[in-house]
Amino acid sequence: MGHKVKQALMSSRIDFFYYTFRNVLLISVPATIVFALILSLPRSSARVSSSDNLAISVPSSCTLSSSVDSEHSASIVNGRYEEGIGTTTLSTFCNDKNGYSVYAIGDSLNSEGNNTLVGSNGSNISSGTATSGDTSNWAMKLSLKAGDTSTTPPSIIDPFTNYSTVPTYWTRVATIPASTTDMEKGSSFTTTYATYISPTQAAGTYLGQVKYLLTHPSTVPPTSAYIMQEVADWEDELTNEGDSVIAFDNRDGKSYWVTKLKDGHIWMTQNLDLEIGGANTAPLNSNNTDISASASGSGIYTDGYTEKDGVWTWNPVSTAVTSNHVISGTSVPAWGNNYTTPYSAEGGDTYYYTSNTTADDTRFNSLQACKDASHTEDECKRYFAGNYYNWTAAIASNNSTNISTTGTIASNSICPKGWRLPNASQTDNVNNEFGRMLYQAEITAKVSAGNDSVGYATGGFNKLRSNPYYFVRSGSIGGGTLNYLGASGFYWSSTVSGSSYAYSLELNGTGIYPARNLGRHGGRPVRCVAR
Repeated sequence: MGHKVKQALMSSRIDFFYYTFRNVLLISVPATIVFALILSLPRSSARVSSSDNLAISVPSSCTLSSSVDSEHSASIVNGRYEEGIGTTTLSTFCNDKNGYSVYAIGDSLNSEGNNTLVGSNGSNISSGTATSGDTSNWAMKLSLKAGDTSTTPPSIIDPFTNYSTVPTYWTRVATIPASTTDMEKGSSFTTTYATYISPTQAAGTYLGQVKYLLTHPSTVPPTSAYIMQEVADWEDELTNEGDSVIAFDNRDGKSYWVTKLKDGHIWMTQNLDLEIGGANTAPLNSNNTDISASASGSGIYTDGYTEKDGVWTWNPVSTAVTSNHVISGTSVPAWGNNYTTPYSAEGGDTYYYTSNTTADDTRFNSLQACKDASHTEDECKRYFAGNYYNWTAAIASNNSTNISTTGTIASNSICPKGWRLPNASQTDNVNNEFGRMLYQAEITAKVSAGNDSVGYATGGFNKLRSNPYYFVRSGSIGGGTLNYLGASGFYWSSTVSGSSYAYSLELNGTGIYPARNLGRHGGRPVRCVAR
């Protein structure tokens, strides 16, 4: 990196993965010739006939193909930024309406997760989005195909609508939801690349590679990825404190960092971003969600649950993402009509980045804005606000008024299958999982302290806000507005704290409340712990 050079050459190579069902049905019907030789036999008036039944099964299929419109290669003088390096068209065709998702991952040197351009001179170029400075980088971008005649083109997933860092794990970059009209007409989009070559970049040829993978239906994760609800299949990978993997939620295709923390449990270390009833979200049932296969056995789960073939499905009162859904279904909370709350509120593309001080977090309104502030993409994604839920929604219920005894633990939740809401308590240091996790990580000096702050242990605030915990202070929704942005964070537990309340972890610049007594109507984030 320190040698004076005149120019550098960059080229990239793209591999495409796709799957399809190919079926050839051979039907052979033998010709049959019947000779009737009549030898002084009486004429018969009977008529004899036969028939062949033909059944042809056409399975669902979805394909991804590619064509290079212009080569992904360029000769770039040092100190220059160039974008639009080559164009490849990715085309899809499906014969059903089950939707699809396209994922991408860096694969330099045929190693999944490697997003560097490998130089022939022994130096590399990392992926990034800078257009000036002392460090070379390269980025990728997807666009809808100009002149595409399909009625339903795919949605390009932010931040890949602009030049973005090449993913180091399988990341969804485009999708079409299920039940899309006329998806069979096919659609197409393009990929292109940009790079900045610093003044000190060594001359040479730099090669990189990106893989693209189509999965079908739209909620199926990449085959090489961990799936959230199959914890037992991959938890052996998380043997040491701080070990992390990316796992996909096959209800909506979103991915989360999950980490083994010091308390020995595996936690989500990102906020849940599930949109209840969203267009890209599968129905929540006992096969894919933390819902008991005998959901109707408890009074709080008699509302809105249906059963078919032993599978219980929760049918939310409101499937819309709304900011005025009353927490207890048809009943208004005792404190009045003005305290309605979001059942599931999309927080938008917002990130609350910590400075590891008790000062308020910096709020960014897009991933790109967070990265432009010199933060890495992985850091920014950890600080994603996710969705906000009232407590009734968090426990996958339509009416929680029947669960009112303090200390009662809700049996269901909106966490993926194999995961659940953590428990909390103000008096029981064993069952306060929020408090125990914080205490054993030496973030706090106590597990519980009534409805009061347990404070921070030495360096506890920095630990809470950074690797591997990444707790976000993304505020809370109350009275129809989002409050305490960047100043406080709130996370629902599974535990009742009174007829209209539930326990929540609260953190702010002055202390931590592992079991804060908060009204169920408030819209707050969720983090799940593996069962």
